[in-house]
Amino acid sequence: MSEEERVKRALREVYDVVIPDLDYFIRQIDCRDGCPVNTDGRGYMLAIHAGNLLEGYKIARGSNPFASICGIICGAPCEISCRRDRVDKTLTIRAQKRYLDEWFGLDKQAHIKSLEFSYSRGSTSPNPNGKRVACVGAGVASLTCAHDLLRLGYQVDVYEQMPLPGGMLVYGVPNYRLKNEVALNECSAIEHLGAKVFYNTKVGRDITMNELQESYDAIFIGNGLWKSRGIPLDGFKAPDVIRGVEYLRVLCAEDQWKIGKRVVVVGGGNVGFDVSRSSVRNGAEKVAMVCLESRDEQTADEFEVEDGEAEGLEIHYRVAPLSIERNAQGKIVGIRMQRISSLFDPDGKFSPEFIPDTEFVLPCDTIILAIGQEMDTSLFDGWSKKEKLVMERGLIKTERGTGRTSVEGVYAGGDGAFGAALFITAIRHGQEAALAVDQDLRGTKPYQEFVGMFMTIPPGRDKTYLRTPWALPSSQPANVRKNNLNLVENNYTPEEVREQANRCLQCHISPVFDGSLCIKCNGCVDVCPTNCLKQVPLSMLNLDLGEGNLRRAVDNHYGIDSRATDPEELDALGTAMLKDEDLCIRCGLCAEKCPTQAVTMDVMNYSFRWVE
Repeated sequence: MSEEERVKRALREVYDVVIPDLDYFIRQIDCRDGCPVNTDGRGYMLAIHAGNLLEGYKIARGSNPFASICGIICGAPCEISCRRDRVDKTLTIRAQKRYLDEWFGLDKQAHIKSLEFSYSRGSTSPNPNGKRVACVGAGVASLTCAHDLLRLGYQVDVYEQMPLPGGMLVYGVPNYRLKNEVALNECSAIEHLGAKVFYNTKVGRDITMNELQESYDAIFIGNGLWKSRGIPLDGFKAPDVIRGVEYLRVLCAEDQWKIGKRVVVVGGGNVGFDVSRSSVRNGAEKVAMVCLESRDEQTADEFEVEDGEAEGLEIHYRVAPLSIERNAQGKIVGIRMQRISSLFDPDGKFSPEFIPDTEFVLPCDTIILAIGQEMDTSLFDGWSKKEKLVMERGLIKTERGTGRTSVEGVYAGGDGAFGAALFITAIRHGQEAALAVDQDLRGTKPYQEFVGMFMTIPPGRDKTYLRTPWALPSSQPANVRKNNLNLVENNYTPEEVREQANRCLQCHISPVFDGSLCIKCNGCVDVCPTNCLKQVPLSMLNLDLGEGNLRRAVDNHYGIDSRATDPEELDALGTAMLKDEDLCIRCGLCAEKCPTQAVTMDVMNYSFRWVE
């Protein structure tokens, strides 16, 4: 080999690859992998398309005791993970779950019946194990923890400061997004399972943590973030400046809160939009939002911004509040703002840069703050171990994956432990804490066992799934919905949901390559519509990636020591077939094209079962 050839070989691309194993194929189902509770969206979408709605509902409900709520308002991390988003546009997984939920039923009896579909350990009629657990708060984290422990025979009592369960689902999510009736019915199913809820009982006031520790074997804290953050500027602590969380708490309980005709909401996150859109429905003639972020930096969901603008919200970006303007009688008449050029410094630290001479006053008679939430720590009043509980940035320091805190026997989850997040994440926290409580109190060591099989299927798939356009369910017109509290989004029709379910790429099906049959004709590479396949010489593989499994596989397969083998000799031994999973659309054309059947389409049917 000439020196020039050696230089070219040294400069050519080297590929980082992994050898597929069982975990690899499981992770290919991106919607399931992206869901905090590992709901198999692919599974229930295929069931919808096949017309088996009961099986679809069982899959949607199995891993999630709040599946009905999830189908209406989940932030849908499954859709963010969905492989279809790399082709054109993600699947409408959440909306399809809502279709299944409404088909099965949203009433109390339907939710009670759904308890039998749970994948959680235990059963709906376990033998009592003699252990008692207290849950602080009746939000989704606590009630999920209760759900899982009740199925194992625990006695679970829940202490809730409000007159109704559901936490922020009932007192923080506007009725035009989620009807209280749905949330209450889903919570009542867990009460039916055996949870005893003490309403209007605030821990730290009506009962102390000391008393709970004396009466229970373990305590789970899932109290959430019930206080609004304030602005550290003069005038913003005045009693007529409304706090967003408290405002929503009143409105969501279907009570009244009198506001003016011109409202300014400070904050541009999801809570800010909930407050703003609720104010439109609460009688405000004009609602303006002011936020530090630019449109690209805004943390609110895209649909919130679009729906809010359609409902007439006026949004001011890259502005900071300075002071509140009042008239001679002390009434609010405006909020003084100043424009900013940037929000973060070059190191990414929060450091607003004000633009000189850009102050202006936005006229209003009502100001509502929606700039964040914080924990009400009064629940620890009177607790002798308060000093032992480690807090970080106003949150309970909690071990990820178990919910354990620095105080033995005390566990935590949800927003009060990990900060504001999607409610599906709080459900995961409740599940993890229940598992840890059971391990600590009874010494159990359960694990989930994979149950499944691979089988080869014919490669010819109806290609209509690639041509079906993305479509959400229809919505109420903006000029109508802003005058009512009906759900903004309608449900799919049976025809629409089946059509959208057909867009699933079916990530549990993968092309599998048999090197002993391959004649390296490159037909599969040429026919691939997304260029996800590539044949490369062995010397172009990074054989030492990770723990060197690839090098061992090459050495074992060819009976060589690859480290001592010249690259030319290595290339003469064989070729590697690479597949880019981000690009593969499971069309099966590679298997259809292969003249030797070296490429097959293999489907992985699987489930998990708990083993004690």
